Amino acid sequence: MSSEEDNLNSLHKVYTNDPLLFMTYVGKEVKIMTKDKNVYYGIVYTLDPVSESIVLLHPQTDTQYHLKIIFNHAIKDIEVISKTERFIPELFLPAKLSQTMITKRKNIVMQLLLNNRFPVKEENDVLLIEDSVSIEPPYYPENCTCANSIVLTRIQNILTHVNIE
Repeated sequence: MSSEEDNLNSLHKVYTNDPLLFMTYVGKEVKIMTKDKNVYYGIVYTLDPVSESIVLLHPQTDTQYHLKIIFNHAIKDIEVISKTERFIPELFLPAKLSQTMITKRKNIVMQLLLNNRFPVKEENDVLLIEDSVSIEPPYYPENCTCANSIVLTRIQNILTHVNIE
């Protein structure tokens, strides 16, 4: 065996699998046969390129869906039933907040930061701390940006304590 073949054999599967092939499955109706002889049908919602597990989507009604995760180690065969790409709904959208709730949350966040001795100011609905941290609406931890990861983590931890009743 050559050293190049040894290198390929020692690599994790994520470096040797074909992500373009995986992408062709998304949105397609498939039949998955498992090693224990179960058969699953559905639309591929997503596919994890690292674990190679597949999430199948089963529409129940126009607004309700059922998801089934099939782990790679159980998959024996995947067959594309329909090559036409199906509509895949966005299932994990954040809840829409009213402008009143966003304003209320901004005020609570601002007060909490001031209570924790952060010099916070507001500019165009964006909260700024010393021009290094910015928090955009709707003012959740994932809405923070900062070049310093330690400061970012500290601010995000504070924002997890914001509770609107």
